[in-house]
Parts: sequence; C-alpha cells; structure tokens
Amino acid sequence: MCTILLAWRDPPAAPIVLAANRDELIARPSAPPGVLSEDPMIAGGRDLVAGGTWLAVAADGAICAVTNRHPGEGPPMPPDPARRSRGEIPVALLSGDRGDIRARLADLGHARYNPVNVLWVDGNRALVAHVDDSGPVRIVELAPGPHVLTTRDVDDIRSAKVVMLRAGMDRVLSASDDPAVTIAGLRAMLADHTSASDSPVEAACIHGDVYGTVSASTVIAGSGRVVYEHAPGRPCVTPFEDVAIAG
Repeated sequence: MCTILLAWRDPPAAPIVLAANRDELIARPSAPPGVLSEDPMIAGGRDLVAGGTWLAVAADGAICAVTNRHPGEGPPMPPDPARRSRGEIPVALLSGDRGDIRARLADLGHARYNPVNVLWVDGNRALVAHVDDSGPVRIVELAPGPHVLTTRDVDDIRSAKVVMLRAGMDRVLSASDDPAVTIAGLRAMLADHTSASDSPVEAACIHGDVYGTVSASTVIAGSGRVVYEHAPGRPCVTPFEDVAIAG
C-alpha cells in the first residue's frame, strides 16, 4: 500500500474503518485477496514477484499493512535485493504473539528489510513502526481518531498530500457516525485525482503508464464482524467486491 486512511475508534460503532490504495509498478503481477493462512485465518492479496502481501486481514478483525518508506528529502533509494521481502511482515505479525506486538515491531530493524512503514491495528491498539537505516525502529502509538499513512511518517503535516487527505477524512467523519457512510466517503477519497501539488503522485488515485494505483481495499471491523472488500483495479473505475474471510 502507499496510501492508508484509518479511522480508529471513530466512529465508535466500528473500532476499525480502513481504506487504502495500493500504488505499484503497473506491470508487477499480483493475485487478488485470498487465504494467506488458515490457522489463524488471514486473508489478503499476494505479490507474485516476492510472494508477500501489502495488506493482511485476520478473521478477528486485526489488520497489518505495509507501505514503502521514502527519505524525508530526495528520491527514494532502490531496494536492496539482498534484504528480506517487506511483504512477509503482515502475515508474520498477525500469526505470532500479539501480546508482544510492540517488541516484535521493534525487532524489524537492524537492516533486515528495506525502509518500510508497518501499520498494526486491532480493537485495542493501533501502532505504526517506521523502519529505515537512520537508527532504531520508531514506533508511534495512535490515538483514537483519523490517521493518514503514506510513504512518510504517519500524519506527517510536512507532506501536502497527508494534509489534503487528513482534511478530507475530517469532512467524511463529521458527516455521519455510520461506518457504511464513512466507507463510502473514504472510497470517494481513494478515487480522487486531485493532486496536493504539481505532481500526479500527490493524488490519492494515481494514473501513470509505468507506476500508479493498481488496486484498493476497505475494511470495517468491530462488534464481531469483519467486512473486507477489494477493488482489483483503480478505485475510480473499478467496483469493490466482497472478500470471504471467516474464523
């Protein structure tokens, strides 16, 4: 993923409301969401190059997602092929000891992975780990409310794109407490081509011949239910479809 919109414990009717676009090389092959683990039951898409996933959803509603992480200044460095795939992280974290999740996030450093942002969220806590080569893993504990995660720090107001998306989330969340209405508003944001700058990659829905938005996902989790839906193409033109996930 490269754009994640998270409303955590807001609205109260659904502790987790998440909407995300996957931005990737257009030619990179992937499989639509399916079963990634049967015990515990975890669903998500699969990257057919490295074999991992960008978003994993457990049957109990816990979610783990990753985005690439770019430096604060200058272009991103090409990934080191000798390092482990970032796509293995979501299933590994959801499958292990969740009581020790903060320590397990901190252990993602030490140059094991190329720079990555990792989102962990369930009904009890929401965390983002910023993993890069600048030092130890930085873990941010999220407060209830709206959050935006892209390729920079979570809720980084130095990013015009983050500021634009956060303002959009505030408008969506103020309109209704109904999670279904919230998801509809967040999907409209995912499909928006408005750029926060002169660059097309500063839009939520990116159109490009080489790189752009290739799919989108939304999740509502809470009160004993999980509604996971996926658009296998740009969300501006592609309908969302149910993803089966059961415990």
